[in-house]
Amino acid sequence: MKRTRIVYYGFVWDRSKLGKGAGGDLDKVEEEDQGIVEATQRGVMSGTYDRGRYSPKKETGVHHFHRMLAS
Repeated sequence: MKRTRIVYYGFVWDRSKLGKGAGGDLDKVEEEDQGIVEATQRGVMSGTYDRGRYSPKKETGVHHFHRMLAS
């Protein structure tokens, strides 16, 4: 069985700022992401998923990294 464990860590230097500012609602975003990750994993493991080419607009970094690994 293939499994993925997702662990979120947050580091705040000044504890009085914990849960405030730009990262204040990060736990809500992470909850939303968790559902998306789980749904994506189910789709990939469904047996009907057929991977395609890299997206020329959004995956240039990933493509470059994989080409470096292959050379």
